[in-house]
Amino acid sequence: MPRIPSWQYRVYKEEETWSSTARTIYEKLARGAGRILNIEPDEHTSKTLKDAIEFSHMKISPGDVTSLTLLTIFSILIPTMVLILLNLWFGLPGLEIGNGVLIIGLSIPFALFIYFYPLYQKRRYEMKAGSDIINTILYMSIYMRNVPNIENAVEFASKNVTGPMMYELRKLMWDVQTGTYTNIYEALTTFAGKWKNNREFIEAIELMQASLQQTGQKRMDMIDEAVNVILDGSRENAKHYVEKLRMPIMVIHAMGIILPVMGLVMFPIVSVFLGTDPVFLFVAYDVLLPIALFFIIQEVMKLRPATFSQINIENSPDIPPKGKYPVIIGGKKYMIPLKYVAITITIIISGIGMMLPRDIYSALIILAGLSIGPGIYFILSSAPRLDIRQKVRNIELEFTEALFQLGNRISTGAPIEIALEGSMRRIRNLKIRSLFQRALENMRNFGMTFQTAFLDEKRGAVIFYPSELVRSIMKIVSESGKKGVNSASIAMMSISRYLKGLHQTQEEVDEKLGEVISSLQFQAYFLSPMISGIISTLAIIIIEILSMISAKLTSLGGMGSMGFLSSFSNLRISEFEFVLIVGIYLIETSLILARFLNWIENGDDPIGFQYRAGAILLVGFFVFVITLLITLALFEPMIKSTVL
Repeated sequence: MPRIPSWQYRVYKEEETWSSTARTIYEKLARGAGRILNIEPDEHTSKTLKDAIEFSHMKISPGDVTSLTLLTIFSILIPTMVLILLNLWFGLPGLEIGNGVLIIGLSIPFALFIYFYPLYQKRRYEMKAGSDIINTILYMSIYMRNVPNIENAVEFASKNVTGPMMYELRKLMWDVQTGTYTNIYEALTTFAGKWKNNREFIEAIELMQASLQQTGQKRMDMIDEAVNVILDGSRENAKHYVEKLRMPIMVIHAMGIILPVMGLVMFPIVSVFLGTDPVFLFVAYDVLLPIALFFIIQEVMKLRPATFSQINIENSPDIPPKGKYPVIIGGKKYMIPLKYVAITITIIISGIGMMLPRDIYSALIILAGLSIGPGIYFILSSAPRLDIRQKVRNIELEFTEALFQLGNRISTGAPIEIALEGSMRRIRNLKIRSLFQRALENMRNFGMTFQTAFLDEKRGAVIFYPSELVRSIMKIVSESGKKGVNSASIAMMSISRYLKGLHQTQEEVDEKLGEVISSLQFQAYFLSPMISGIISTLAIIIIEILSMISAKLTSLGGMGSMGFLSSFSNLRISEFEFVLIVGIYLIETSLILARFLNWIENGDDPIGFQYRAGAILLVGFFVFVITLLITLALFEPMIKSTVL
C-alpha cells in the first residue's frame, strides 16, 4: 500500500519547489543570459548584488544580472547602429541619426532598471516580509506567556503569519530540525542578523530569549517589554519617515509634474521657430519624463520603514475570483469578466473619438476611453476585496474589547457559559457579539467544550469570521483553558492588552502619515489635473493665435515670406495632438502617483493600489476635462476678439 505523504511534508515540498525554481520572467531571462555571456561583475558589485539576491531568494547569480544587462544593451545598440549606417552610407531604408540616438537614449534607463532590479526586489521583499515582523513578535509573545518555549513560539508564529515571513519562519524551523543550526537560539540570532536594519526586531528577539532565564512576573514583564519595543519602534520609524518625505515630495511635485506641464505651454512657440515635430514632444513627455519620475519615486519609496501587514482575506468564502465582479440577476450570481468589459469600454469610447474630426473634443473622447476603461477595471476588481478587508478589520477591533470582557468575567470565577452570557450583555452593540453567541449555542445545543465551540471544523464559531488573528488567538486561549479557567482569563486579558496596544500604535502611525497622504491626494486628484487643464487651454489659445497670424501673413502674399515672418507658417502641432499628449502624460502620472500614495499608506498592497489608481484616473480625468472646457470657454472668445 503506497504511503500517503503528510501535510507537513507536502507544505515543505511546495515551499522548497517555490524556493529553488526561477519564478519570474526576469530570473529566467537572467539565467539564459548567464549561459550565453557569463560575465562576472567586480568584487564590490558582486557582493552588493549577491546580498540582494540571497535576501529576496532570487535564483540567479550576480553574473547572470550583468550578463542580462550587457546582452540587452548589445541587442539594442548593434541593430540600431546597423540601421543608422545603412541609411547614412548606402541610402537604404534605416534610421536617421536623430531617431537612432533617441532609441539608444531610451535603452539606457531600461538597462539600468535591469541592472538594479535585484536591489529593488530586495527592498520590495524586505517591505513585504518586514510588515509581518510586528505580528511575528505578537504571536510569539502570546504563545510564550502561556508556554515558555521559544521554539514552539516560532512554530506557532509561522502557522499564523502570511506571505514571505511565513516562508522565512518555516525555513528557520526546517534548518533547526535538519541540523543546519545546533539549536533555536543560534538560528534566531542568525535570523535577526538578516534584519539588522530593524534594531527593534533584534532587541525584541533578545528580550524574548532572555525571558526564558526568568520566572514568574519578571518573565511576563520581559515578554511585555518585547512587544512594547517593537510597537514603540514603529511609532518612531513613522515619525522619522514623515520628516524625510517632506522635501522629496516637494521635488517630485514641482520638478516631476508642475514645471514640466507648465513648460508645455512654450512648445507651440518653439515649434514655430524651430520646426520641431510633435513626435519629440510625445517621446519627451509621455516616455522619458514618466520613466524619470518612476525612478525618482522608486528611490523615495526605499525610505519607507516596515510597519503593519495587510489583513489576509484570501481564505474568505465571499471573495470573487481575481479579475471578476459578482452581479446578482434574478436571484443568481454571475461573475462578470472585468478585463473584457474594460477593454470593450476603452475600444468603443476611444474608437468613437478616432472616427471624429481631429479637434479638442475628439482628443478628449479618446482620453476618456483610456481613463474610464482601466478606471472601472481597477475599482471593480478591488472594491469587493477592500470591503471584506474592512469588515475583517472592524471585527478584529471589536474582538479586542470582547476578549477583555470575557476574560474579566471569567476572572470572577463564573462558569464559562455564565461568563459568555455576561460578556455578551456588555458588548451587545458590537457585531462581534454573534461570535460568542454562536459559541454559547454550540455549548448548549451540542454539548461542545469551550475549545470545540469556537474551533470545531464544521460548527465552530470562528468559521463565520474570516480573520486569522481571531482564529489563532482563540486557539491559544483554548490551550490556556486546559490549565484552568484562571489561566484562560489571564491569557485573554493579556492578549487583549497586546491587541489594544497594536491598534493604538497603528492609529498613531496612520495619524503621522495622514498629513503627507492628504497632500499627495490633493495633488493627484485635483491640483495636477487642474494645472494640466489650464496649461492645455493656454497652449490651445497660443496655437490658435499663431494659426491666425499665419493665415493673415499668407493673405498678404509676398510679404508673408519675408524674414522671420515666414516662421509662422511652420506650426507643426495641432490642438488635437497637444491635448492628447498632455492627457496621456496625466494618465501616466496618475498611475505613478497612485502607486506612490498607496506605498506610503499601505506598503506593497496590490488591492489598495488598484482602488487608488482607479479613483485617481476617473476623478483626475473629469477634473482635467472640466477645467479645460471652463477655461477655454472663458478665455478663447476674448483672445479671438482681441486678435481679430
